[in-house]
Amino acid sequence: MNLSNYLANGLLDHWLRNTPWTAPGTVYFALLKCTKGRRSSSYSYSLNDTIAVKANDNIYHLYKCTNGGTSASSQGTLYPGAKDEVITDGGATFVEQSSNLKANTSMNEVSGGSYARASLACSLNNFSGTQGLGSTVASSGTSGTTYNNVVITFPVPTADWTTSPETVWCVALYDASTSGNLLGLQPLVSPKGIINGDPAQTIQAGSWSFQIDQ
Repeated sequence: MNLSNYLANGLLDHWLRNTPWTAPGTVYFALLKCTKGRRSSSYSYSLNDTIAVKANDNIYHLYKCTNGGTSASSQGTLYPGAKDEVITDGGATFVEQSSNLKANTSMNEVSGGSYARASLACSLNNFSGTQGLGSTVASSGTSGTTYNNVVITFPVPTADWTTSPETVWCVALYDASTSGNLLGLQPLVSPKGIINGDPAQTIQAGSWSFQIDQ
């Protein structure tokens, strides 16, 4: 998971500058969508369209169209996946959105159809210690990584959460059920649309991770 500016600033000030900071008792998982789904070749994009691109780093990134035009006939290695990079894709121009996302701007959360953020209480049982998935005692490992020990479940859609070609591409972590402070973001392995009639969406145990690099 990529840490937000809010969380990085709060932790550093708390640890090293002796400022108070209270960890949330519950965290909330939000689904973010892009307006034009995954990048398409030879497609006419317009200003402010957003797309999910599996970049050269093998991770999906959000890109925003800043100059409309028709994309190249193939993606090739056009998208390195660097923070805030500007990509000329055929006749269109796209800008990677990491800085905006970490600042909790340019967010496009799904809504309607009984959608609500999924919640999970912060506890030793619900999130693993750094020694490995499933551990329920204080961290003693060297990975710097925690995982969800339990399944995280969203409500059953009662109407479409995305309208084609919109696609859910990322899970954002917040400290409140609505609005709130962004804690971090984790792109999906495979972006998807979510429509009425789909089953409840879940994040399986061990599928979500939070890592502090060591």
